[in-house]
Amino acid sequence: MNLLISVIIAILSAFLKRRAKPIPQPVMKWWETNKPTSTAKITGTELWSLLHKKFPEAELYISDASYLLASYDDIALFLAQDATNKFDYKKCYDCDNFSFRLMGQFSVPEWSALTLGIVWTDKHALNVVVTEKKQVYFIEPQDDTLNEELKNWQGNKIRFIMI
Repeated sequence: MNLLISVIIAILSAFLKRRAKPIPQPVMKWWETNKPTSTAKITGTELWSLLHKKFPEAELYISDASYLLASYDDIALFLAQDATNKFDYKKCYDCDNFSFRLMGQFSVPEWSALTLGIVWTDKHALNVVVTEKKQVYFIEPQDDTLNEELKNWQGNKIRFIMI
């Protein structure tokens, strides 16, 4: 009887090992050796003031007390390594999902200190970043473009910014 139980356990164990899915690895690993180059800092209060001056009607949520202003080149490098823009747009995976995913990709050590967040307009959700020159860029996470102004299809009014 003990032999039969041992054989059954061995067979089940082998079966389960073959069916087990591998643990997913992080989507990006390159960030472990590539750190942001910028050293320019900004306080949360200064960041709020800068955004409020540019978008006076927008609701602003600044979550941290201090940030690292982003280098435009660092953002471009990060976007080139990231695969968020490779996903297909679907009803159940639309603009806000793209923007959340991209912000999540930046939420790794060192990179998470950057002035990068999410924007909702009257038509669309996308990302925003503030550079070392204190310029605000919109990042379209579906195609990795950076623009200082919204395109018409992205909306006309900034409703909410969260960094």
